[in-house]
Amino acid sequence: MFSLLLKLKRRIKKLLKVQTEARQTEASTIHSKYFKFLLLVLFAVLVGVFYPGEALYDPLDMPHVGEIATEDLIAPFQITVYKTSREIREEKDDTKLSIPYIIDYDTNIVISSIRGIQRLFTLVDSIKSKYKNDSIQISDSLIQTVASRFPLLSRSALEKSFIVNNYSVITSRLQKIFTEQIYSIGVLPELYSFPESRTKTVLIQNGNNQQIISQSRLYTISEANSRLLSELNKLDAVDSIDVNFYYSVGRSFIQPNLYINNDEYNHRVDEALASISEVKEVVEKGTIVFRSGQKINESQQRILQEMVRIQRTEAIEQGWLISLVPVLARIGLVLAAFIVLYLFLFYFRKDIYKSNPKIISIYLVFALQLFLLYLTSILINKFDLTIYIYPVALLPIMITILFDAETGILSTVVLAFLFGILQRFDFMLAFLTMVVGTVGCFASRRVRKRSDFFKIMYLISFIFIVFILLVENLKLTPGSDIFVQIGFGVINGIVVPLLAIGLLPIFESLFSITTDITLLELSDLNHPLLKRLSLEAPGTYHHSIIVGTLTEAGAKAIGGNSLLARVGAYFHDIGKMEIPEYFVENQFGIKSKHEELTPSMSSIILSSHVKKGRILGEEADIPDDVLNFIEEHHGTMVQTYFYSKAKEMGLEDISLDKFRYPGPKPQTRETGIAMLADAVEAASRTLDNPKPARINHLIQNIINDRFQSGELNECPLTLKDLAKIKEAFSQILIGTFHHRIVYPHQDRSDN
Repeated sequence: MFSLLLKLKRRIKKLLKVQTEARQTEASTIHSKYFKFLLLVLFAVLVGVFYPGEALYDPLDMPHVGEIATEDLIAPFQITVYKTSREIREEKDDTKLSIPYIIDYDTNIVISSIRGIQRLFTLVDSIKSKYKNDSIQISDSLIQTVASRFPLLSRSALEKSFIVNNYSVITSRLQKIFTEQIYSIGVLPELYSFPESRTKTVLIQNGNNQQIISQSRLYTISEANSRLLSELNKLDAVDSIDVNFYYSVGRSFIQPNLYINNDEYNHRVDEALASISEVKEVVEKGTIVFRSGQKINESQQRILQEMVRIQRTEAIEQGWLISLVPVLARIGLVLAAFIVLYLFLFYFRKDIYKSNPKIISIYLVFALQLFLLYLTSILINKFDLTIYIYPVALLPIMITILFDAETGILSTVVLAFLFGILQRFDFMLAFLTMVVGTVGCFASRRVRKRSDFFKIMYLISFIFIVFILLVENLKLTPGSDIFVQIGFGVINGIVVPLLAIGLLPIFESLFSITTDITLLELSDLNHPLLKRLSLEAPGTYHHSIIVGTLTEAGAKAIGGNSLLARVGAYFHDIGKMEIPEYFVENQFGIKSKHEELTPSMSSIILSSHVKKGRILGEEADIPDDVLNFIEEHHGTMVQTYFYSKAKEMGLEDISLDKFRYPGPKPQTRETGIAMLADAVEAASRTLDNPKPARINHLIQNIINDRFQSGELNECPLTLKDLAKIKEAFSQILIGTFHHRIVYPHQDRSDN
């Protein structure tokens, strides 16, 4: 999986045509210059248009909700504030929920229920009257006669009805309960539920009479039966009655008499919805919208926004160019900020200005920073949080580590300018960005290991604490609020460096930017490639360590990147471990394999370690700045030994180019020093008597040879630099070949 990711990264870099710093030369063509300025204009347009979002056309001095007005505002014309689609939708929903459901009260059901009880007892009484004084025998035929007319009555109730005599009393009592208790409101069908309603009320229509009551007062059949039983028990307590018989008879005649009138309900809803106005508020001309010193509320801001919209509409009617003035002005200000950055890079950091990929990486860091700031502003507005959660230190940290502190500080100034513009010239935000960002730049200017980020966290958290204490005390902010804001500031100081740690490897890898953190990780001699080199090609490994020491000393002498020089020298010969026995430092006295090969074949084998080393480095995800040492440490030098051998053998068609290394020549001071150190270290081993004078003479000859052959023409090493490099090499080699005394009873050969 890891190898697939590495291949994908390489493909992306090739697609973007991203080159390492050493290979990124100044683009002098018209198309390349156009590309730089196209990036400038394109990014300014994108930031100017898309960052502010819906506030793009708002005047920069227009106060927002919660802010204090700096002057009175009088409506210059009539302003009609319209409801938003959301407000209209919510009002419609409220209207639907506020209208009670219409229920029709069926009086005929009530009359029918009471008459049913009367018919029951009339039928039973008529049957009993046929027997007069004879005692009646309750037979199944009699029960069946009544049951056929009243099927809901139980058999026990039917039998009991032939026994009791006071039918009029029973009827009147049940009629009273029906009319005064059960049907005073009405009965709904069983298992009926009302749709959702905010009022929880219903409107009952009984002829021309209408009554609004709570839904909870309506009975279902089962609830009506329970109420009947409850009233009968109350009656039994006063006047002893047969509750079971009364209940059996009464429940058989309770019927639902309430029905929802959907047509009437929908008609009323439609009328209410049609009466909803789209106008929220009308402000007449000359009306004072707000006074100076007044805190702006949401209603006042709506009026202000509508006034701005009307003015913008009038501007559009006058011409499309006038309507674009706010947008063009914003883009112009953003463009001015980035022009300042371009001018700084052009005059003081030409190495960055020359590289389009590096400029793209800077733009991407700005885009990432502005995106996070915009997301944070949304959170602040939504949850009313403090401004001290803005992650303003991310860009300063990343730019400083990727490039240098000076570029980081200038980028911080540009960011503060941009943030001030895009946040309506808010001085506090711009000042916060400047202070915290500058401290972030100084804190991250010498990051040599991941643990240095803790120092960045401490310093940024500390400056947040100091800044908050000073500023908020000037504002007379309550102590409890200051404490909360300090907490947010400290969290900000911890989270932002952690975020930078996660993002830096992406920019380093994608844009071939090698930071000191990466170099220090590669300088570990336990790196898998170096460990393998020490086991498979120990002579080459020792040679690389000495070359690394020489290259580091030479780079330090001329003010170059000594860490890059040392790490690049460590890896410059890793290609030799594929076939170590073909290189003299690994032969250890055995017969050279080149004696069995033709000079041209030997030359090809020796040259192959450059290409193989590059491939091994890419597979191990070694940065390009380090891999360049593999390709450039030999430059295009001629392999004189095999070329001379071919001439001595009298071979035909001998071309000098066939015995050259593939190159390219050194492109940076560090790779140029590595070329000199590689040759000096190898040649120093041929000295029989390495005295200081002879060492100095050897170093000078090698430097002269490389200089006169043109191998150093493409790297910016001056004659003054070469003199300092010679002195640094001399000190290292003299120390390496120091003399030792002969101890007693010890042969000189043992020293």
